[in-house]
Amino acid sequence: MAIVEVGPKFRVTITKSVRRKTPLKVGQKVYLLARPPYIVLIPIPDRVDEALAELIGDITFSREERKRAEE
Repeated sequence: MAIVEVGPKFRVTITKSVRRKTPLKVGQKVYLLARPPYIVLIPIPDRVDEALAELIGDITFSREERKRAEE
């Protein structure tokens, strides 16, 4: 945890101690969520498809499986 100051253009600096604990890279995109009174930054992985595959596993589509599911 760190205390930082909001600059004149509403910018904040992510301190080195926080950067060491997160996989952030320069230029990486993040989700910015406003959950009053909190502001949350969530890093978006460079390869979103790989991150989703890691979360939900291997999903393959087959017509046979779909027919069985519909029955």
